[in-house]
Amino acid sequence: MLKQKQKPLSDDQIFLSSSTEQITWGELHANLDAKIERLRDHGIGPHVVFVVAEKQVTIDDYLWILASIKNGGSATQADGRQSKMELDGLVKGCKATCIIRSNEITMLDDPAETGPTILHPLEIYRGMTSGTTVKEFFEMYPFFWDYEDHEEAIVDGETLLGCTAHASTQHLFAIAPEFEQDERPYILCTHGFTATYNPYNLLRMYYVGGGLHFLNYGDNIPEQIQKANPNCCISYPIAVKNIVAACPDDFNWTGIKYWEVSGGHTPESVVRNIEEKFNFTAMYNMMASTEADCHSRAEYRPGDPLEKFYGFVHDPAFYNGELKYDEEGVLWYKYGTRDWQTDGDKFENKDGAWFYKGRAFDDVIFMKGGVKIYTGMIEAKALETSGVENVASCSKDELHYLIYTGDALAYDIASSFKEMQPSKRPHDIYRVTDKGFFGQTDDTRTPQKLQKSKLADIILSNPSEIIEHCSLKGHQEV
Repeated sequence: MLKQKQKPLSDDQIFLSSSTEQITWGELHANLDAKIERLRDHGIGPHVVFVVAEKQVTIDDYLWILASIKNGGSATQADGRQSKMELDGLVKGCKATCIIRSNEITMLDDPAETGPTILHPLEIYRGMTSGTTVKEFFEMYPFFWDYEDHEEAIVDGETLLGCTAHASTQHLFAIAPEFEQDERPYILCTHGFTATYNPYNLLRMYYVGGGLHFLNYGDNIPEQIQKANPNCCISYPIAVKNIVAACPDDFNWTGIKYWEVSGGHTPESVVRNIEEKFNFTAMYNMMASTEADCHSRAEYRPGDPLEKFYGFVHDPAFYNGELKYDEEGVLWYKYGTRDWQTDGDKFENKDGAWFYKGRAFDDVIFMKGGVKIYTGMIEAKALETSGVENVASCSKDELHYLIYTGDALAYDIASSFKEMQPSKRPHDIYRVTDKGFFGQTDDTRTPQKLQKSKLADIILSNPSEIIEHCSLKGHQEV
């Protein structure tokens, strides 16, 4: 079931675009109907369709999602760069009836035998809990259009919890009322391992009659911004960081008026870079629970103190549940029949605004196996081992390295990571010299500024600076 809160301004308005193709609202439904005919030829209706997007994602990859919903079913999307084991796990977890890859449909089950595979007739998309929570097992959860749908989705006496397009759409309307009047959001997104972000934003833009321009790997980002001229940029922190970093210092672009960062945490340096390179109207930082659709936002406008970007304020207009903040700094929220908590995140309450505690705003974040890695958390864990003096968590070619100095044994550090999620454990741990870690020169012996992004290359190309090395096979066996 496709549902809209408001219509586009015209049939000529772009709904979806990339560096190589685009489709307008006027062309959209003929395309979807052709895809629906192919789905029905395979007996697919109220079922879950699994769409695999290749390294260069196409418009069709996203349109299959909408076609599945219009056909009475649900969809899931994943990045094809993930390993076969990871993709197989996602397929199994979401109970997919078929896989669509490069416009080819591969059946996994006979729909006539399995019957409907969606959790509820109101479900439109099936995603996965965030990789940054402390949960050992990621859980599938549904998406809905709005609260009315959400509250009616009850299975075995329990409300199905999940994101809605309604709540985050209200955030946009709150900071940009013109999106409900004489303008529509046309947002910039980037393709990446976190494949849920773009489909979710696609659903939001359908809901509000907007549009989405997505970046692919290898795109010239400043050129694409100038060509597409989006009025919003909505993505997760590392993606926003990469978009802004790709733009020259004198970019001074005025088109992107609104910035939204999903995920709560954004380094201060990224906020400052946006200020330096873009003339914007507002930025907002969104803290959300995908399981319970709990949304709070921090709104920041030019001239505001930076603290406003990190102070999350709850507004009942965006969330109907009950919230409570306990004495240990854990935020609890209730939706339907369940109580949820913020998975151990610590908050400090200041005059009704919640601030993260214990996570530095200048954390460097990278992707590993489809999971966001907050390196500050990894480094803090390593520093708990006696004898560790300096430590850096970094990546190279999809491998996660922990590089440190001091007297601690690499084996002891590796053993300490066993209690963490396997996806967050480093692949390799290196104890190195101060010279290797800080890039000291033989002439001055003066430590240079640590270049964490280049550290793995520096150490691997200078084996004489390695004191010892320890690997975690399969992230588990030391």
